[in-house]
Amino acid sequence: MPATTIPQLYDQCAQRLQHRVASYHKENNRWIATTWNQAKQDVDLLAHGLLALGVKAGDRVGVLSETRVEWIAADMAVICCGAVTVGIYPTSTPEQCAYILNHGEVEICLVEDVDQLKRLQKIQKRVPTLKKYILMSGPRGAGPRSKVINLDDVRARGDKARQRKPDALDKRKSAVQPDDLAMLVYTSGTTGPPKGVMLTHKNICKTAHCVSEVLPHTSNDLSVVFLPLAHSLQRVAGYAGLVTGGTAVFAERIDTIVDQMQEFKPTIQPAVPRIYEKIHAKILGRLAEAPPARKKIFQWAMDVGGQVAALKRKKQPIPRHMDVQHKLADKLVLNKLRDIFGGRIQYMVSGAAPIAIELLEFFDACGILILEGYGLTETTAPATINRVDNFRFGTVGLDLPICETKIAEDGEILIRGDNVFIGYYKDEDATKEAFTEDGWFKSGDIGEKDPQGFLKITDRKKEIIITAGGKNVSPANVENHVKAINPLISQCVVYGDKRKFLVALIAADPEEIVSVAKRLGVAETDPDKLTQNPKIVGEIQLAIDRANQGLAKYETIKYFRVLKKELSVEDDLLTPTLKLKRRNIYATYQQLLDDMYDKASINKRTRLGDMNIGID
Repeated sequence: MPATTIPQLYDQCAQRLQHRVASYHKENNRWIATTWNQAKQDVDLLAHGLLALGVKAGDRVGVLSETRVEWIAADMAVICCGAVTVGIYPTSTPEQCAYILNHGEVEICLVEDVDQLKRLQKIQKRVPTLKKYILMSGPRGAGPRSKVINLDDVRARGDKARQRKPDALDKRKSAVQPDDLAMLVYTSGTTGPPKGVMLTHKNICKTAHCVSEVLPHTSNDLSVVFLPLAHSLQRVAGYAGLVTGGTAVFAERIDTIVDQMQEFKPTIQPAVPRIYEKIHAKILGRLAEAPPARKKIFQWAMDVGGQVAALKRKKQPIPRHMDVQHKLADKLVLNKLRDIFGGRIQYMVSGAAPIAIELLEFFDACGILILEGYGLTETTAPATINRVDNFRFGTVGLDLPICETKIAEDGEILIRGDNVFIGYYKDEDATKEAFTEDGWFKSGDIGEKDPQGFLKITDRKKEIIITAGGKNVSPANVENHVKAINPLISQCVVYGDKRKFLVALIAADPEEIVSVAKRLGVAETDPDKLTQNPKIVGEIQLAIDRANQGLAKYETIKYFRVLKKELSVEDDLLTPTLKLKRRNIYATYQQLLDDMYDKASINKRTRLGDMNIGID
């Protein structure tokens, strides 16, 4: 019988696979293999320890850490107690951490290390509910009443508690119901503070079973884990892996992903577009340095691979002469490209942000199929996905069997099913606004469906930016933060959807710029000309740098350009109420925006020189 709660799902998997390797992680420069039996024993011990610390069913327990094996153990221990995991991005600012911890009423927070602990301790007075810190890596507590303890302390308490009440954990697990809350996932709002998405055991288990049905995998499969576990994509991928089992390799760092892939040779691999972009760029970078003859061979092989892949996608026969060429191309080039990922990839999955069709076709030509899917935190990650035997590049695939999508009259994608969340934590108004009167979740995205049911995302109804790394950014929040730093900045327009980093267009206040120029000893008094003055640009740079200090890393502005004049209603760049018309602004300044992403342009200029450009 399929599991209906996460503790059931985990216990069934551990019981079935026992002595098989569940994960690998690096410790003291050595890879440590952990079997399913060992993993379960540790989770149970930690869970007993959490019970001894007073964790009750329904309590919210925070986890602030980079992706590591202890994150998974902590998450499973919390959930086995009947409590709720509240994941926090390690790149979150202290202010963001304080909001989430307060809003979630978190009393215990598992923290990666002493550095993260110090960040939380700085905001301790603003989070009165927080009573205990548990270090994943760090010294043990000073005593039983110490506010800071580590995982070994929790295990020790768990061992004593289990001896006193050996059936306490089993009782707590059996009391968990499918409709109970399992996790709170905080997402960025387009305006205002983040919202806590409530996902139940039913949401997660239904999604995990469904994904395992539409995407083939077995207990022999292996994946490298590196995406943030505070993000729903990696978490749900892990829960889906519990259905059939498999092995997870925890990457040392995000910049060693390829090394781990080549060492462990994954068979199924989820990732975000930014990873594929990086690998693609690295391949082309190496090619640029290759001798002319090698470049020609590479291009010929990719052309042949592309033609064969296109025929396969159309389910058309491959001519004999092309098959012969393809075998040679594979021997000379294509198999070497597959070896970058370890050489055993059956398929890869891309989610959390849109991926360029050019990347999908490039890797398909190499013999690496990337399946793009679509969903939101509110849909327990996936709502649609392409299948191995039924996919279309440029679309996000077909509906999952547990849900359905439809297009509203205004083009918005609506979603309904067992994977759809139950609401936003402590926010009835936002919950009501998120659904239609007949119960469909309003995604905020614009799309269209072809006659075969493949969904294509055509636009973003909400203004939220999703970076190439899958991070959600509210441009209005960033813009308001920047403008608050220095009155010299009259207007700020943040840009970066599907991009590696954020850039901004800055308009200076006509009066303030003259005042600043005088203070800086600049003789020029024409506001338009002053926007090009290095000292003025330098002043704005200082403001941007200061603003960035109060933003999460993925929210920071990497490059900016100063416009020659303010945005106006007359130019159709502002609404009558002076709100930004983003689409019009982007279209007007597209060349300027693109120039900031031009690698050659950035590499050739000094940082200040790069900033010192304005355009009408």
